[in-house]
Amino acid sequence: MRLLGVPIESPQTVVNRIVSDVGAVARMARTAPAQFNRMLELGEEIASTGRAVLEIAERLDRRAEAVLSIGQRLDERAGAMLELGTRIEVLGGQVNSRGAQIVDSATQVAETGSELIAVLPTLERALQMASPLEGAIDRFGRLVDRLPGGAPRRQAEPSQ
Repeated sequence: MRLLGVPIESPQTVVNRIVSDVGAVARMARTAPAQFNRMLELGEEIASTGRAVLEIAERLDRRAEAVLSIGQRLDERAGAMLELGTRIEVLGGQVNSRGAQIVDSATQVAETGSELIAVLPTLERALQMASPLEGAIDRFGRLVDRLPGGAPRRQAEPSQ
């Protein structure tokens, strides 16, 4: 119904709506504590998840610091290794130089040995020629000793 163009509802309709609204409020009042409990549970779960995320972030931070520390140590060791490599390179050059000197010396020793080997047959022949002359030289020496003004006689040395 309308009165002066304004819709007016009947008292029965208004009561029905009020009863319906009171029922909805009552239903809402009955479910509100459970919904509040669920919201509190979700809030606690969110807070717990936040704490876990914070703990993980702190562990990641500690690990990042450890990784940085390891990186710094690796950098220091790399510098030491480069320095050692330089020393080894210098030492290698010295060893190479000394090795060349040793090769030169060995070559000279080999040449001298070859010369000695070449002279050995001549030395052996000279010894073979001198062996028969030992007795003659000894006899000649005794003859010279007997000449006037010669050296006093030597006594024979005992043979061994």
